[in-house]
Amino acid sequence: MPFLRTYPVWIDRDHFAPPSTYAFKLTRQVGLKSSHAGEAFHRLFIFLTSPYHSEVVRMLCHLQWAGSDTICVPQLRTEKRTHDKKGASMRTFLFGLAVTLALAVGMPAAQAQDQDNNAREQDGVPQLDHVFVIVLENHNSFTSFGSIGILDNPQAPKITALAQKYNVAPNYHGVWHPSLPNYLAMITGDWIGTDVSGAGHTYPVGSTVGISDDDSPSIAIDYGPPANPSVHRWRVNLPSLAGQLVKVGKDWRTYLQNIPESGTHLANWPGDNNTAKLYAVKHNPFPYVAEVQDDPKQFAKQVPIEQLFSDLGSEQVPAFSYIVPDQCRDMHGLGNPLAPCGGASDTNDNDVKRGDDETGWLVNAITGSPLWERGRNALFVVFDEGNGPLTCNYDPDARVDTAPGSLLPAANCYAPANFNDRVVFIAITNYGVRGVQDTRFHSHFSLLKTIEAAFGLPYVGHAADSTTHTLAPLLAPADR
Repeated sequence: MPFLRTYPVWIDRDHFAPPSTYAFKLTRQVGLKSSHAGEAFHRLFIFLTSPYHSEVVRMLCHLQWAGSDTICVPQLRTEKRTHDKKGASMRTFLFGLAVTLALAVGMPAAQAQDQDNNAREQDGVPQLDHVFVIVLENHNSFTSFGSIGILDNPQAPKITALAQKYNVAPNYHGVWHPSLPNYLAMITGDWIGTDVSGAGHTYPVGSTVGISDDDSPSIAIDYGPPANPSVHRWRVNLPSLAGQLVKVGKDWRTYLQNIPESGTHLANWPGDNNTAKLYAVKHNPFPYVAEVQDDPKQFAKQVPIEQLFSDLGSEQVPAFSYIVPDQCRDMHGLGNPLAPCGGASDTNDNDVKRGDDETGWLVNAITGSPLWERGRNALFVVFDEGNGPLTCNYDPDARVDTAPGSLLPAANCYAPANFNDRVVFIAITNYGVRGVQDTRFHSHFSLLKTIEAAFGLPYVGHAADSTTHTLAPLLAPADR
């Protein structure tokens, strides 16, 4: 609430100090944030009610506040009083003075913090302290292409409730098929990589092309026989959100359910590429990126999902958290009967129900943590892809829909008019508006651009395109 008035100080029941003589002249319009004012009041009250500082209080009349209005404190009565009456009067006076000082100190600090956050907006996105992203699998937002959508599905009540309570982007799309290129798009702004294997293709080994499979990173390893190996194909030589954050001194971490150990090079666990792989590297974009592959410290930021809860409890969560459930709980499902969710239990209803439960569990853990209550934080729930068509007919072997003079995807593969794979996108904040829909076109490039803006970073890849919007309306402060 803004204040433009002066406030009288109550000395005792017989002495009421008029504003013109005894009060602080608060001539600035200031906004109160309870955490700042409360801290200021606590410190000032302890100081001012100390028996050793009455002389300091008398001297306040000679001080200048912020170079402007004089703080005028009434001269304390010097006639002799009983100890109890004098002490009570002094305490009453100082209490009033402390309250006034708390308002004078706390409210400008709070306003300055809010103004600072607003001043550091980038493309409408306010500065954020923490961003969480939960990624789920393989469902469109509404029934389409012969499959029931998440928000039409009675097996997804928790996600549906989140979409109704918080903010959504109903025109948000996956960018390509299958899973891997979508995950890479979220952190690099593109879905291209260098094929170090060349297996199964006619283009030269080492070519940089669009990624249209779920093969493993170039540095991946597999279990030995009788396990089936994966193809260790991709090295993505692009700047990434991970590298951007490290360069500005911010931390990141990816929390992966059923990853066997932090910083593993295993492509799948347990089992192999064809059996009960709960953890699948195709749903983890970071080990594909060259700057992560080449930096052991960054590579070690791939950790088991259990660490998320210890990090929340100890308030050691990084600025950016990328959270991926395993294939039994991300709505992907596993058909192999060796999988705990495979065989007869691998139905779409079961897959969606498990993923919905997991999403509710994760959202409650994050938003119920003490860390969530401090600063400005955002949590995004997004699906990688649905069942929609491709944006173009890209085929680097046949040189179809390739950019002139290269094997890279042509411009029409990125044209917003060619996207038709709407997936759920939900934005939750601890400070902002609710019930907002941003109906503009969005994709995984928009998510990246929004996160980069929230951390004051430059835009990389197709996040920098003029046709890529941030999701700023979903992150607006509630007091605007």
